[in-house]
Amino acid sequence: MFEQRISELDRVMTEDVVCIDMDFTLLKATELCSEKRIRHLPVLDEDNRLAGIVTDRDLRYFLSPRLGTISENSSDRESLSRHVHQMMVRKVVCATRDTTLSEAAQLMLANRVGCLPVVNGNRLVVGIITTSDILRYVAQNP
Repeated sequence: MFEQRISELDRVMTEDVVCIDMDFTLLKATELCSEKRIRHLPVLDEDNRLAGIVTDRDLRYFLSPRLGTISENSSDRESLSRHVHQMMVRKVVCATRDTTLSEAAQLMLANRVGCLPVVNGNRLVVGIITTSDILRYVAQNP
């Protein structure tokens, strides 16, 4: 019988990843982050392969700070309708299921990122690991 090897990364990563497509607007992406209480959104192309990533920090950077204030104008509101493909990070640092937890942490530190999408050989997203996931694992496994 075939026995699947469960890696350390498999135990730590989140498999139910919230992803968006490239035509998502900044408004929809911001609402999704808030609703799901997440900070990282992998962006998929038309073949459902990883094309980029946006973070809550990216979204805040590209939205006008005048939104919701008395100074808000029509161009401020237009920023809400921009598409994520216009501002996503395209060179995404990734992990695979074979990446060790130590390697994942080293990649995150070296590249100054807060998450690593976990992809298979076809660049399909199979999970995501965040700094919070690693901290939670370390705290629970002294």
